[in-house]
Amino acid sequence: MILFFTATDHTYTVKGHSQSPYRGRPVAARTYDWLFRQRQLRAACCVFTDFDRLRHFELVAAAAIYRQLREAGIRVLNDPARCCQRAELLHRLYRAGINRFRAYPAAMDPKPERFPVFLKCESDHAQEFRDLIPDQSTLDKTLEALRESGYPLHYLLVIEFANRQLHDQVYRRHTIYRIGERMIAANTVTEDSPFVKYGKPGLATAEDLAASTTEILDNPHAGPMRRVFELAHIEYGRADFGFDGDALAVYEINTNPSVGLRVNSSSAVLNDAVQSSMRAIAQAVDALDEGEHSARLSPGQQHRRRRRLVWSSPLRQP
Repeated sequence: MILFFTATDHTYTVKGHSQSPYRGRPVAARTYDWLFRQRQLRAACCVFTDFDRLRHFELVAAAAIYRQLREAGIRVLNDPARCCQRAELLHRLYRAGINRFRAYPAAMDPKPERFPVFLKCESDHAQEFRDLIPDQSTLDKTLEALRESGYPLHYLLVIEFANRQLHDQVYRRHTIYRIGERMIAANTVTEDSPFVKYGKPGLATAEDLAASTTEILDNPHAGPMRRVFELAHIEYGRADFGFDGDALAVYEINTNPSVGLRVNSSSAVLNDAVQSSMRAIAQAVDALDEGEHSARLSPGQQHRRRRRLVWSSPLRQP
């Protein structure tokens, strides 16, 4: 059994693996609430995800279990103590010369080196703020207005915008998965917004669809993106990236990505390429199964702290 550990209410992302028609090994999702209650666990591989949704002491508890599983011979991916979350990832990529843009804590009176910039929460995958801020004066006023309205700036980032237009006011987002040692290109999406999320049908031209097909089949960014994952200490996840001029611009790595089973494109060739990508993802997940082992789990101080918080919380419902 290959187990994916996720935050509560986020096990749905693993359905792309468990329901894949190409799956060969048993796959299941378990929450950290479940994991922290276990005293023994048997699995072939355990994948830790969703670090941005955990509190600090939960990360500590998860990292302790990661080490207990590893010592018992169970294959483990994504060390909770080492995997980079958004702010650390963007800092490391800028310092390594991969990204040419920077991110700044919004609460620290940031002075970006380039504009426009935008606001994003460190831990939220949604794009709550959808305006590009053109200059320092506007940024200062925006941050002050947020504070005045009662919006805390803690965990909020100011990020220099970097994504070239595909067409007039049309942008593209590229994605690639790392699963163990395998790098798998996935479908690109286009949107009439700088903050490309899900894509918008009808914007991609025939040439755009052909380029997406070629990218999936040839996987030209596998080499440089592998280095990105290694800098982030992430062995399972999906990276979202674009281009800053001709240079890569890596935005985030989601350790608990939804894996789609199909795409309804007007291009039959692209649909076939996407299915090829889905097949490769299933095969990469299957390859994580190197034989099951059992591990005894010992709760630590952080786990006991978590239990006290859960059972003493006045918000807890009977």
